Amino acid sequence: MKNKIEWIPLDDLFDNMSEELQNYALDNQFAYLYSKAERMLLVGPEKYRKDDFFKEPRSVNNEALELIQSGCLQICNGKGLTNENPLSELGVSGFYELMRMFHFDSVSRRTDHSFEYNGKSGALDEITFEHRVDKRKSTIFNFCQYPDIK
Repeated sequence: MKNKIEWIPLDDLFDNMSEELQNYALDNQFAYLYSKAERMLLVGPEKYRKDDFFKEPRSVNNEALELIQSGCLQICNGKGLTNENPLSELGVSGFYELMRMFHFDSVSRRTDHSFEYNGKSGALDEITFEHRVDKRKSTIFNFCQYPDIK
């Protein structure tokens, strides 16, 4: 039996955001991303792909799908909207796969190569994406931890 995956309902996430963050979330398509992420978590990648207009997620690689699911769960827990609470543990490719599943393509990227998150050093990407169909934009933060060198 699979472990039950839980996340925060969208209304509760918004209730706990400042008005400024709520506006930022709305401007950056967070409700849309949340609804797609929640759907993925509920139905799984095969059913999601079958029902998706662009047949995303394209990847059938288990590792890539696990990263996408992790990203979906993080979005459904309110991560990615700020540099203080970025997506993490997805790597660059997992992050791009996640956003591609939502039908977004990268249009610009800023990286802070000396960022600290949860006591770990890494790079923080602030990437603006554009929706493939209607061109709306979404800026999301993703933290990539540097490997520990011993």
